[in-house]
Amino acid sequence: MERKAVPGRDPATGRSSQTTDEFARLQALAGYDILDTPREQEFDDVAELAAEICGTPIAVVNFIGNGRQFFKAEVGLGVRETPLETSFCRQAILQSNFLYVPDAVRDPRFACNPLVTGDPGLRFYAGALLKTEDGHPVGTVCVLDTRPRELTERQQAGLRRLTRQTMALLEARRNARAQQIQKELQERILDSATDYAVIAMDRSGRVTRWSAGAERVLGWREEEMMGDPAHVFFTPEDREAGRPETEMALALEQGSAPDERWHLRKGGERFWANGELMPLKAADGMVQGFVKILRDRTRQRAEDAERNASELRFRSLVEVSPQVVWFGDAAGNITYCNPTWYAYTGLTPGDTGGDGWAGVIHPDHRERVLGVWKHAVATEGPYEVEIPFRRASDGAYRWFLARGKPVRGDDGTVESWIGIAIDIHDRRQAEDDLRQAREQLRLAVEATGTGVFDYDLVSDELKWDARILALYGLPPDAVVDLNVHLARVHPDDRARADEAVRAAVDPAGDGVYDVTYRTVAPEDGSERWVSAKGQTLFEDGRPVRLIGFARDVSDSRRAEQVLRETEERYRLVSRATNDAIWDWTFATNHVLWNEALQTAHGYALDAVDPTGSWWIGHIHPDDRARIDVSIHAVIDGTGSVWTDEYRFLRADGSYADILDRGYVIRDEHGRATRMIGAMLDITERKRAEEHQRLLTGELQHRVKNTLALVQAIASQTLRGTSDVNEMREAFAARLISLGRAHDILTQASWTEAPIGEVAEGALCVHRQANASRIRISGPNVLLSAKAALSLSLALHELATNAAKYGALSNEGGGVDLRWHVVHAGDAPRFCLTWSEQGGPPILSPPARRGFGSRLIERSFAAEVGGEVRLTYAPTGLVCRLEAPLASMQERRDEAAA
Repeated sequence: MERKAVPGRDPATGRSSQTTDEFARLQALAGYDILDTPREQEFDDVAELAAEICGTPIAVVNFIGNGRQFFKAEVGLGVRETPLETSFCRQAILQSNFLYVPDAVRDPRFACNPLVTGDPGLRFYAGALLKTEDGHPVGTVCVLDTRPRELTERQQAGLRRLTRQTMALLEARRNARAQQIQKELQERILDSATDYAVIAMDRSGRVTRWSAGAERVLGWREEEMMGDPAHVFFTPEDREAGRPETEMALALEQGSAPDERWHLRKGGERFWANGELMPLKAADGMVQGFVKILRDRTRQRAEDAERNASELRFRSLVEVSPQVVWFGDAAGNITYCNPTWYAYTGLTPGDTGGDGWAGVIHPDHRERVLGVWKHAVATEGPYEVEIPFRRASDGAYRWFLARGKPVRGDDGTVESWIGIAIDIHDRRQAEDDLRQAREQLRLAVEATGTGVFDYDLVSDELKWDARILALYGLPPDAVVDLNVHLARVHPDDRARADEAVRAAVDPAGDGVYDVTYRTVAPEDGSERWVSAKGQTLFEDGRPVRLIGFARDVSDSRRAEQVLRETEERYRLVSRATNDAIWDWTFATNHVLWNEALQTAHGYALDAVDPTGSWWIGHIHPDDRARIDVSIHAVIDGTGSVWTDEYRFLRADGSYADILDRGYVIRDEHGRATRMIGAMLDITERKRAEEHQRLLTGELQHRVKNTLALVQAIASQTLRGTSDVNEMREAFAARLISLGRAHDILTQASWTEAPIGEVAEGALCVHRQANASRIRISGPNVLLSAKAALSLSLALHELATNAAKYGALSNEGGGVDLRWHVVHAGDAPRFCLTWSEQGGPPILSPPARRGFGSRLIERSFAAEVGGEVRLTYAPTGLVCRLEAPLASMQERRDEAAA
């Protein structure tokens, strides 16, 4: 969004232009780092010369900071800093170049300045601005006097020349400081490179700079080496051969002289280092000396040597390995095979290039093996395949397991391949023997009614005996594989049956195959339940065979289905009710509960002790003996129905009222064997009955109390006045206040009422005209019915008296009604304060206590056991009500009247 230009504001930042200019000026001043610095002779000379040129007793080189002025140099002043508010220089920086005040008394800008009217009584001022190249005023060179003075043009020009000299001093000082910082930074960088020895030399090879890294690498300190020839860290043989001189000549001729050789430390220890010698040139290209950089590479050289030795040992092991070891390049071309390969195959190194090595693979497997190898190279993944290789000595084929993996560089790209080939022919022969043994096993188990399956995972061959073929509705000569198996599995069971096979052949699992599923014969649609169990055989972490058996379990599954349907019907009936249904078997003392035990009473079924003792133990102690007698009277007798009521302990610690019914099941001899029942939760019904009883009693009590209170109000009202109209109004107002309190309590079913609503109801008539005149505040406190009525009448009386005689009887008075709870001592206390202000002044307390005072004391003190204190202060009435919080909130059994 485009920022519109506002007069007096910077269009880029939106600040006032004055604020922006001042910020830029202070930034420019900070760049010189001059504030609060010690005196310097060059600046002192400027101040003295200014005083001498202008003939004044006071001269200052002054810099204007943020709210202050700092005197870098001064003559005749005796201070280094003064506030900016009364400064002449504050006006100077507002001028274009020069501020000249011959007589400050006659200048309206300074005539009232404390420095003019008071001590030191300045009269004369002349100051030339110190400006940066960007035009920012940063200070002044000024002269002052305590008497009026005139400056000649020559003197003014001299003062301006001094400002230019001062700015030149500032710039030179800043440049010198920047150069020093840069030099120190270079020194720190040089000294921080402790892994490198950095040595500077003159043209003759004598040391002019010796870094901290040189001290750490070579051992000599800088003070030991300064001015000495640098050839001391060359070995004697290199010095004798003139190596230092040769390096300097090469550096001058070629621009650098690389160096990688043995060197010497101060203690005579030799170390291997690589480095470089380069000429140091001045700005005009003239060679001033040399710099040599060395780095200790002794450890790396030893590691390289160890690595070479390790590679030699590895190659030696490869050469003598009884297994075939091979290497390939990134493209998959075989580049090396160990002697074992050539001895076995009879090939020569020239025969293994390209696909030449594949010539010794059995023709029936050659295409498969090459396909696996080329896929591994293309995908850069591991390579593993079983291969029959021809032996050169007799032409026989033996099985090998070939494995390979890519070798990757630091950037993750494949650089080469490495692999081995292990002779597994004997293992394969053992597998054939195992296959024959399995056949014998099949014959042995045929009479057991169990079918046997054998799944060769290497060759992907699946074999079933005749019994399993019959389970699938197939003829004895049918050819099967995994697809045939899955095709005849019931569609609803197919995914589970397939997953069972996958899990069994997973090397990460235990190899167990155990699954039950249905088969469907497409010819007639007949279904059979089949239970299959087996075990996977693994070799070197690879699944090779899955062997097991299967049998027809249709009859048992149908029986299980009937049982499940029966149990499901029972479960649905149990879930259809909220009653906790129990089934108690007496012989084992075992109790079976339905889910409603948790729903209704909070007990998780798996956390409950399923015994009759647990149930009896959770009956209320006052009911336990009675229930134990009543239920056993039915169990031990001849009856069949038991019912009773008791209280049952819920999981949350509360008790539920229960109506329990049970039915006894007896055997043919009349003995009780089981009992089935249901616990009906009647807590709410009991609570409703009790609540109705309490409401009836409470209504009787409230009517009595209300009539007694109305009687007292009428009696006191009639006694307190002789004016019938006044009596009628007072009596009606009190009844209305009492009625509002009853309305609030009725909304809460005469249980409790918020104090805020009670106060609002009692004072609403007086707050309608101007609610701000009665200010109400305090925390939310719930009051009992009796406390709410008492407080409502008390507040009504206080407000009525205030409207007649107190703070509400005029236009300017007001009332503060505040309450709080004090948590101190043994029990918290409720405190309420009615404070009147701004009404007619109270000259003295009333001569007699009116009905209002007596009603407050009776309704509050007598009803809730509180204290009432009335203070007739000159500024207005203060009424303090205080009572225990418990008595304000206590819900007594008022129905007991």
